[in-house]
Amino acid sequence: MKKILILLIILSNLTFGAQNFSANSKVLDKIEAEVIKELDRGNNEKAISILKKSILENPEKSVFLKIMLGMIYIDMERNSEAEKEFNEAVELQKKYPFFDENGKKQDVKLIIGSIYFGAEDTKNALKWLKQVDDKDFNEIFDNQKGLKDYILGILNYKEDNIEEAKKNLLKSYIYDEDGLSENILGQIYLDEGNQKEAQKWFLKSINKGNSGGQANLGFLYQMLGDKEKALKWMTKALETAKKEKNAEQVKEIQEMIESVKNN
Repeated sequence: MKKILILLIILSNLTFGAQNFSANSKVLDKIEAEVIKELDRGNNEKAISILKKSILENPEKSVFLKIMLGMIYIDMERNSEAEKEFNEAVELQKKYPFFDENGKKQDVKLIIGSIYFGAEDTKNALKWLKQVDDKDFNEIFDNQKGLKDYILGILNYKEDNIEEAKKNLLKSYIYDEDGLSENILGQIYLDEGNQKEAQKWFLKSINKGNSGGQANLGFLYQMLGDKEKALKWMTKALETAKKEKNAEQVKEIQEMIESVKNN
C-alpha cells in the first residue's frame, strides 16, 4: 500500500503541476485527500467507491480520476480492471485533454506507462510507453534526446526482447552522456557469448565514466581468467561508485572484488 500512496503523490504532482485546473483543482484536491485517507486506513473499497462517484459527478475530471482508480486496482492486483480504467482514460482525453502550463497537451499514455514503470511491471510499461509519440515524449522530458529509446531499451532487455533492446540502445547511446546505454549493450553481448563485442561496449561506457561499465569489464576479465585485470577494473569501479556516493553499487562491487580474490 505504501507504494501506491507514493505513486498517487507523484501522479498528483505531475498533473496538478502541469495542468490549468485553476480553481477547479480544489475539487480534485479534496477528492484525492479523501481517497488517500481511505487507502491509508486500508479501506480500498471505500476509496474505489469515492472515485467512482466522483467520476460520475465530475466527468470533465474523469481522466485524472480514472488513472487514480487504475492505480489502486494495480495495487490490488486487479489488473483487468486497471486496464479498463486506463483504456477509458485514453479515450476520454480526446474530449477532456490534459494541458501543460504552456497550453500543450500531455499524452495520458505516458503517465500510464510511467505508473507501470514505477510499479515494476515492465511488460505493461513497455506496452504503454512505446505508444507515446516521440515528439510528445521529448517535450515532456525537456527534449532529452535518446531518453525514450533508452527507457524502451531497458524494458525490452528486461522482457527478453533482445533484438528490440539493441535497436533502442544503438539509438540512445549517441545521446547518452553517462554511458548507461553502452553498459547495457555490453551486458547483452556478454549474455550472448560475444565477448569481443561486449568488451567494445564496456570500454565505450567506461570512456564516459560509467562505474557499471568498469565493473562489468572487470567481470569479463574474471571470466577470461585474467585476475589482475579483473581486480584493476573492479577497483576503479569501486572508486567511481564511492565518488558518486552509490552505496548499493559500492556494496555490490566490493562483493565482486572479494569473489575474485577468493578464487
